[in-house]
Amino acid sequence: MASLPQYFDLGDAIRDTCQHWCDREGYSDPFCKDGEWWAFPPGGVIPIRIKTVMGRASGSLVKIDAVTLMLFPDGSLASTPDY
Repeated sequence: MASLPQYFDLGDAIRDTCQHWCDREGYSDPFCKDGEWWAFPPGGVIPIRIKTVMGRASGSLVKIDAVTLMLFPDGSLASTPDY
C-alpha cells in the first residue's frame, strides 16, 4: 500500500483532498462557501457543488496525527473506510 498523506489538521486534509479530486476530474478553482465545496467543471463557467457530482468511490484515506480517516472531496467523512 502506498503511504498515506499526512496532515496537521482536518482543514488542510480537506482542502488537499478536494484539490486532488478536482485535478483528477478536470475541475478547477475549488472553493468553500457556507460550508459547501464548489468547483468549476471542465469547460464550465458556473461552479457546481462537488457533493452533487462526486462518486461514492471518490474517497481518500488520509492521516491526521495518529488518526486515519476516509475523506470525500466535499469534506465529508465516510462512516467506514472500504479497504
